[in-house]
Amino acid sequence: MSLREMQKRNSRAHFLSIAAELFAERGYRGTTIDDIAAAAGASRATLYSYFPGKDAIVKAIVTQVWDAAEALYADFGALDEWSTDAIAGWLERVVRTWEQSGSGLRVQSSGAVPFDEFYLEYHGRFIAALTANSDLWSRFDDDEQQRRALLLISGLELFLNTWMVRGWPMDRAGAITTLTDSWCAILRVE
Repeated sequence: MSLREMQKRNSRAHFLSIAAELFAERGYRGTTIDDIAAAAGASRATLYSYFPGKDAIVKAIVTQVWDAAEALYADFGALDEWSTDAIAGWLERVVRTWEQSGSGLRVQSSGAVPFDEFYLEYHGRFIAALTANSDLWSRFDDDEQQRRALLLISGLELFLNTWMVRGWPMDRAGAITTLTDSWCAILRVE
C-alpha cells in the first residue's frame, strides 16, 4: 500500500470516528457536514471527496459496526467446542467489543439510516459466520440451524443494545452469565 493510499484510508477512518462522536452527541439532525469537517480539521470539500453526504457517512459507520459483528460471529463459528466456558469466553469478547464501540453503536441504534437495503444481507452473513462449524451445528437440521442462529443473534443484539446503548442498569458479570446460560440452552450444550 502506498503512502497516499494509507493517508486516504486514515483520513476516511478519522472522518468516521469524528462523525460517530458528533452523531452520538448531537443526533443525526443536529450534526451538519460543516460540523464534521470542522471537528475533523478539514474543509467541507475534502469531506465530500470521501462521502457524498451525511447518509453515506452514517451508512459507513453502521457498516463498520456490522463488519465488527460479523468478525465476532466468525470467531464463534470457529470454536472447536460448545462448552459453557468456551461460550462465556466468546461472549466476554463480544461485550468488550461493544464497550469499545460506543459512538458507532449509538449511531447504528439511532435509526438515522434505513437498514432495509442491507439488513437482511448482513444478517445472512452473520448466520453463515455463526454456523460455520457444521460439525457442532449438525445436531439441528438446516432450517433449525437458521432459526436458532437468528434467534441467538437477534436476542444478543437486542439485549446488548438495551443494556449498553440505551442504558439499562445491569451487572456486567451477571449479564454475561445470563447470556451464556441462554446460548447454552438454545444450542443444547450439555
